[in-house]
Amino acid sequence: MDLLKYLKKLVVSIPLCDRCLGRQFSNLIPSPDNEAKGKVLKDFLFMNEMLTREEKPRKALKIVKALAESGHGPSLSFIKKNFGLNVVPKPCYICENEINSLIENAAARIIEKSSEIEFKTFYAGLTLPVSIEEKDEKVKSFFKLKFGEALKNELNREIIRKIEKTLQRKPEMKRPDVLFVYDAVRKRVSTQINSIFLKSSYKKLVGGIAQTKWRGTDGENTTPSIEKMLEEILLPAYNGRGLKFHGAGREDVDVKMLGEGRPFIVEILEPKIRNVDLEKLRSEFNSRFGNMVEITGFLNATYSEVPKLKLEAEIHKKSYRVVFETEREVSEEELRDLSERLTGVVVNQRTPLRVLKRRKDKVRKKVVYKAVFRRLGGNLYEASITCSGGLYVKELLHGDEGRTTPSVAGLLNTKIKIVEMEVTGIEGG
Repeated sequence: MDLLKYLKKLVVSIPLCDRCLGRQFSNLIPSPDNEAKGKVLKDFLFMNEMLTREEKPRKALKIVKALAESGHGPSLSFIKKNFGLNVVPKPCYICENEINSLIENAAARIIEKSSEIEFKTFYAGLTLPVSIEEKDEKVKSFFKLKFGEALKNELNREIIRKIEKTLQRKPEMKRPDVLFVYDAVRKRVSTQINSIFLKSSYKKLVGGIAQTKWRGTDGENTTPSIEKMLEEILLPAYNGRGLKFHGAGREDVDVKMLGEGRPFIVEILEPKIRNVDLEKLRSEFNSRFGNMVEITGFLNATYSEVPKLKLEAEIHKKSYRVVFETEREVSEEELRDLSERLTGVVVNQRTPLRVLKRRKDKVRKKVVYKAVFRRLGGNLYEASITCSGGLYVKELLHGDEGRTTPSVAGLLNTKIKIVEMEVTGIEGG
């Protein structure tokens, strides 16, 4: 490739500002400053024509005049001094000499917008008029230039550099605290604020509380939930738009969650405040809701921990205490036999009837690792069960019309009514 030949052809054909010229040869010079590259290339071409002008004066003058029309200072001075001509520079074919002001305006608008948001890391991008990108690509295609940089890459880099220098904040491409996008057509800035993730564990001390919000037929929240309680504490503190609750499994509304608690991650959406006292949040939550729900201290988490939490919920063992009533009296011998027959057994459990509307109908295989039964009095009994995550324990007791096998009801050949139930422990909780 003859670089000088490419350069001459390009300069004579169309006027380009320093930055737009330098960008076409960006990958040939190890420097991020395309404006400086363009100036170097024009200076190089000018000096080459000064060396050859005695041999080919007409051709040299044509190139120097083209350089002058692109705004090259030494070429403008040379033509005026030697020929008495005042050449008027032409607008850049690609950006019409607006590219530097575009960078300045974008950076200034983003810096102004940044005062509304608390963040440590950021990234910036922009949307451009279609015409300017098309012209840049047209130049690369027409002149077969394969060693240049995309226009947006350059602009994003320059804008980010100015923001970083002014705000002293760290640019980060992968999941920054906030992404700023400058619309060069409408001259306005939009933001994408990435979520904050906090992990903790909760104990549910009473029944009648849902894990997450759900709506009744009238569209109103009809049941108190842990998610709603967290919203009341966290959203004002973080000035967030909303909240998502990610639990390591769930228990039914009427079931207590005791032991070491159930791990969860809460995601605060679009937080405009990020620096918050986590211990103060825990204390405030427990002060307001501690008679119903208690949480452990919040720790910072990441989005990648959410799927891990969900996966571990399926793997980790769960322990339950269930108080149930039987239709007939069950002997001590039957209870011992029941404990032996259910300990270590694989349960085939078809999706329960009570959740069939919102769960796929399929058969799950779960393990009961340990089952111990004892009589409380009359036809009232207590079961202590340790099992796989995801096992529907109520159905393990009453059989769900034969959809769970084996079941306590099936093995005892009696109907069963659940009286009270609580989660007593979660492996890793």
